[in-house]
Amino acid sequence: MSTPLDLRKLEKKTFRTIYEDGLLDIDIAGVVASMALMAFLPEEDAGRWLRYGLFFGGMIASTLIYQLGKKFITGPRLGQVVFGPARKRRGATLAAILGVIIVIQALVVLGSVVFWNNPGLAQRLGLAVSQPQQGKLLVAVIGALFVGPSMTLMAYFNDFPRGYYIAVLLSLGVFLLIWFRSPLMMLAAAVLIFIPGVVLFIRFLRKYPLPIDKAPHGE
Repeated sequence: MSTPLDLRKLEKKTFRTIYEDGLLDIDIAGVVASMALMAFLPEEDAGRWLRYGLFFGGMIASTLIYQLGKKFITGPRLGQVVFGPARKRRGATLAAILGVIIVIQALVVLGSVVFWNNPGLAQRLGLAVSQPQQGKLLVAVIGALFVGPSMTLMAYFNDFPRGYYIAVLLSLGVFLLIWFRSPLMMLAAAVLIFIPGVVLFIRFLRKYPLPIDKAPHGE
């Protein structure tokens, strides 16, 4: 007879199976690549709309690939899985923590804007940056902290081990993007996330062939 511990291990293994298709990796890579491509374009009025179009278009395309892939590729091969209350509580906890992080990040951004626009206030509070390089370093660190911890928490609560690797790449990509002012760093991060995702997707198709009754022209 299975013990509760065995059932938890089985549920954890089953939950991780839904990430074997590599679609989440491909989705994240698409979003990161969209950010990188947006940074490549000039900021003039003519290029601004193209920047926004590439960014939002890339995000929408990545999301569609993920959703359609889950529905028409992953779902028919793995079937529908319903997880227990413990797994749902983990999801609710993650949502709450990410909500707090987003609020903190918004406050940091708002505070940064206020101090940059009011250097006298920053000086009085002892928060002024004396050298441009220090200010640049601060912005780079804040940018990295925007993505790293959030992705790490998602990896932990969703039993998504590759998420830690992605968190490191995203943090480095954002930091180096700001420090060197080169979107190539973010583009490199997108490629390093995309390639394993494609490899996993191919392995998934081979490991979980489409059932005969759901295959095209199947009997």
